[in-house]
Amino acid sequence: MKYIGEELENFKLATFWRKYTLSFFKHHLKNKKVAEIGSGVGSFSEIAVKYCSELNLIEPDKEFVKYLKHKFKKNSKINKIINGTSKDLKNKKFDAILHLQVLEHIVKDQKEIDDNLNLLNNKGKLLIIVPAFMSLYSSFDYAIGHVKRYEKKDFNNFNLGKSKIIKMIYIDSCGYLLYKIFKLLINNDQPSKWSIIVWDKIFIPLSRIFDFIFRYKFGKNLIVIIEKND
Repeated sequence: MKYIGEELENFKLATFWRKYTLSFFKHHLKNKKVAEIGSGVGSFSEIAVKYCSELNLIEPDKEFVKYLKHKFKKNSKINKIINGTSKDLKNKKFDAILHLQVLEHIVKDQKEIDDNLNLLNNKGKLLIIVPAFMSLYSSFDYAIGHVKRYEKKDFNNFNLGKSKIIKMIYIDSCGYLLYKIFKLLINNDQPSKWSIIVWDKIFIPLSRIFDFIFRYKFGKNLIVIIEKND
């Protein structure tokens, strides 16, 4: 499996992290028709599908699509698995779109936001998580094709038309401090499985507490929820 695949495979170990992330979105997924853009190996999908009435997976990598089809072949709530991007969903509408750790890979991010908003029903939600703060940009970001890391001001500068941001918070304050102070996990191009497990099983539970205490003012990642308005 190529490098990005290895990274996604290791990321599957971060179960606490994925559940924590989706806890901010699950209200907008319940009994909804949902699309996930850039599903990878389905690490988020396997949790999100529990809430949706229907989940459609869109993934540009052919090998990952084969993996997804095998992984979810018995799951009746997975409607379609499409080899492509948001451009391949013309004339389709959804109640919510999951865009999880994908936007940072895309140079023309404004167009990607526009394309995804166009796929939503009125009052539908675009649910985004991206890595935060360019000051944390590392060799790991570069190795896996991250164009940038985001701050709130980047989303405030997007042209959203009539649509609006209804939630924008930073999460994983402990992860931020680890990156900032100790450079743990990012001293090389690929974090070890051991370091991912330590971060996920020890520091994510701590982040859940400290994120609340610090009122989600800083963190390793940024969560954004955009509501579509026609």
